[in-house]
Amino acid sequence: MAKILPFEQPGSPSQLKASIATSLLNLADTYGLYSGLYLHFGHAKGSAVRAIASTPIAQRKYVDLIASSSLVIKALVAHRPFAWSSSELRFASDLESDPVGIAVPVQDYSNGPGLVALVGVDIYAARKVVKEHGPSLSWAATDIHVAALDLLRDARPEAPTRREMECLRMAAEGMTVSMMAEMLDISTRTVEVYLHRIVNKLGGTNKVNAVAIAVSQGLLRCDPSGYGQLEPAS
Repeated sequence: MAKILPFEQPGSPSQLKASIATSLLNLADTYGLYSGLYLHFGHAKGSAVRAIASTPIAQRKYVDLIASSSLVIKALVAHRPFAWSSSELRFASDLESDPVGIAVPVQDYSNGPGLVALVGVDIYAARKVVKEHGPSLSWAATDIHVAALDLLRDARPEAPTRREMECLRMAAEGMTVSMMAEMLDISTRTVEVYLHRIVNKLGGTNKVNAVAIAVSQGLLRCDPSGYGQLEPAS
């Protein structure tokens, strides 16, 4: 069995994120799986998720899928690695294959829990790995969790612009891109750019997740009628 190397100490957030992605890929490969993801839930009960994936393909295919599945609920109360299958979790996806894998929870009271999810194709092999290498998986996941927390603490994201926040508020109200473009008198492409930027700046995985993060950070609030409003500038 190959050894999981410790993290290097790169000098920038982008280098650290790349190092974590490489470690996730190495961890998956070591135990016979092909993708790895790290998700941090903080204290928002799974609504505000920060995620790092082993590859861009894994980011696109699996982050939203796993973050919105019952795997998260199970991992938030688990203390040991466990195998999972998409049939058990009832993923709502259009993937060509049904992924299976290993979930390695990291319970962190002060910073909020994290989850390392490894993705593969053989549920029986995944169960065998959990049985034989559970402690090693937990140690590796803890290392990844600690490194990811350093990344979150050290990151200094660019502040959202007012126009980006306007688009996010409209998204929170359920407006489509076309409706936003018409109301703001800009192109739909420009709206998409604003939304893409605000999701990245907030560290979200999609518009819905970005709205949850904005609310948790006090950037958006709900008025009595239930619509999202911009928090007044101080």
